[in-house]
Amino acid sequence: MRRVAILLFVCIITGTMASGQVAISTDNSEPDNSAMLHVKSTTKGLLLPRMTFAQRNAIVNPATGLIVICTNCNIDGTGVASIYLGGKWQNLADTCQVPVAPAEGIHVQTNTQIIWKWNAPPIATGYKWSATNNYATATDMGTATTKTETGLTQATNYTRYVWAYNVCGNSQPVVIYGQALSCGTSFTRTHTADTVSPVTKTVTYGTVTNIPDETAKCWITRNLGASQQPNTVNDNTEASAGWYWQFNRTQGYMYDGTTRTPNTVWINPVAEDSDWQSANDPCSLLLGSVWRLPTRTEWLNVNTWTDWNGAFNSGLQLHAAGYLNNTNGLLIGRGSQGYYWNSKQGSTESGGAQHLSSNDIYASLYYYKSCGFSARCVRD
Repeated sequence: MRRVAILLFVCIITGTMASGQVAISTDNSEPDNSAMLHVKSTTKGLLLPRMTFAQRNAIVNPATGLIVICTNCNIDGTGVASIYLGGKWQNLADTCQVPVAPAEGIHVQTNTQIIWKWNAPPIATGYKWSATNNYATATDMGTATTKTETGLTQATNYTRYVWAYNVCGNSQPVVIYGQALSCGTSFTRTHTADTVSPVTKTVTYGTVTNIPDETAKCWITRNLGASQQPNTVNDNTEASAGWYWQFNRTQGYMYDGTTRTPNTVWINPVAEDSDWQSANDPCSLLLGSVWRLPTRTEWLNVNTWTDWNGAFNSGLQLHAAGYLNNTNGLLIGRGSQGYYWNSKQGSTESGGAQHLSSNDIYASLYYYKSCGFSARCVRD
């Protein structure tokens, strides 16, 4: 009663009342015959209650037609007017909205177990998880944003699916990837000669973590395609060098000292306005989707070395693997310099890489994309 009295008092002194109708205006005009409450102004609006998605959903027994402004009820997390109709909240800007797919989180991966993680999108009330792309048979996780899966096979790559849902429906799945491998453990891959691997070979890759300034990341300890660890920073053997790639190209190249394999026509120039795309990433294609080329930021962070000996004596054990010339694909500098791609372009014809030699060590964005550089892979 007290709230009603205050409301009537305000209405009386700011507007007019007729036949139980209320008008709020600056000119004392009568309410429209079709309205119980008529607010009239050319300079101000009607301010409805504002609340979050969770606060809106916590309203007990909302009346049909109840309207609020929900500050984060759009699929992109922005605000929208919501009305309670048909036993559910609906956004006035659209019909009942389903959430977007959750974003993949950083998984906790050991030799036999993966704790899968995903991030909560706006307006989701729950999640489903599955080993197959089938929402109907997926496991309902409720509001949990993690799923622990045990009994996995060491070094095996796994693909899983997660959907977000609410009363209106479900999102498309986010495809998430993991590898049952504790960083610090080795794993073996057999590469078959194709449009990524230049030759067929089986390689055992060591892994290392706790690299200064990127301590949470997991790196392989040799170049992609290398048969062995380098013995020295100026090791000039093909077995230690591994394979070479042009920027944003899937085909790897082996150089035995005299012959490049495959000995196809060299692509020059490589000119396109693009960073290295995940679909073309040789780390993902050869080791599994959890692996990728380092970002420019990651290389800049770990590059705390003052010379190439520091890079070689680090956990990454970088060395001078040489490179393939941008104009003709011939081998240059094996044993005296090395270049390691990152995924960031500098321009339409240049890409970023980590460089080392006996004279200097630095990262740059301005190397020809048509050069063939080494790949060193990283995993979150």
